[in-house]
Amino acid sequence: MSHLQAAINPVRINAKRTQAEFKRAPEDFIVTERLVVADDGEGEHQWLWIRKRGANTQFVARQLARFADTSPKNVSYAGLKDRNAVTEQWFSVQLPGQDTLDWQQLNNEEFEVIKVIRRQKKLKLGLHEANQFKIRLRDVADKAVFESNWNTLITEGTLNYFGPQRFGHDQNNLTRGFEWLRAGGSNKRVKKPEQSRLLSSVRSFLFNQIASARYQQLGFSTLAGDCVMLAGSQSVFHVEQWDDELKQRLASGDIQLTAGQPGWVSKPLTSGAAEQFEAECVSEWADIIECLATKKVKASRRAMRLKPIDPELIWDGGDAIVSFELPKGSFATACISELIDLSVTENDEDSVE
Repeated sequence: MSHLQAAINPVRINAKRTQAEFKRAPEDFIVTERLVVADDGEGEHQWLWIRKRGANTQFVARQLARFADTSPKNVSYAGLKDRNAVTEQWFSVQLPGQDTLDWQQLNNEEFEVIKVIRRQKKLKLGLHEANQFKIRLRDVADKAVFESNWNTLITEGTLNYFGPQRFGHDQNNLTRGFEWLRAGGSNKRVKKPEQSRLLSSVRSFLFNQIASARYQQLGFSTLAGDCVMLAGSQSVFHVEQWDDELKQRLASGDIQLTAGQPGWVSKPLTSGAAEQFEAECVSEWADIIECLATKKVKASRRAMRLKPIDPELIWDGGDAIVSFELPKGSFATACISELIDLSVTENDEDSVE
């Protein structure tokens, strides 16, 4: 398997998976953004709760800007949502001094405005807490294998991989990202929005390599010098040596093991065996990591394990309907890939960090 293929099909916890049809229709993949907001009743930001079907988030944002006769820069959203799906999410449009527009005029087969509120502040990227999923997997070939894998998923979780959506159609974002960085990242034809997408793709690939190698060799066991994350937050701290208390906190889920998204860092968050292990995992791409550091792309950490929240499985004949919630930035395909053989080749979207 090539390294690019490994980015799309990394090591899985469940070695045996069954067959099923994924995303036959948008209604097979329902995503609801979890973000509770209050109606201020006033303010220059008009917030819109929108249901979309077969349309990507950025397309909807452009339509909102055009309708409001404003710059797309004045339209915000918390996260990208899948195109080939039915999704509900918030958008905000900054329109100083304007009355609330009749947004329902925009309603069409691709999206509809369900609710409008006024707020003092804009919607910021990553403000949402989580995403709720309801996914129909059609014509499951082997129910026994599926249910066994489902039980493993809800008890053990899976690797918190970035999904294939992050790498673009035919891994084009990843390929272009490597080429751009190795050329010094100085191609002026690569504009800032695309630079961000390419950098994200490269760093996601490197994370997947580290997480996959670590699980394959060590499972979820610990290493001296690990960096761990507090559950339910992005707060991290360094563990020089594991003691019984820390191991108990890990076992209870209070803290989580992390893997790195390489880049520039003022002070390494790992040391010793953990630092050495990660360096060896990505040694083949040392030149890429040096380029990331040179461009001051800040290194970060991401939880290695992903567990679905409030999971539910319902059978409808030969179809499995699974429901669960995932933290923002996590990919539903990471969970579905533990249940069935899954190969996503379209340039779809998923939630962002």
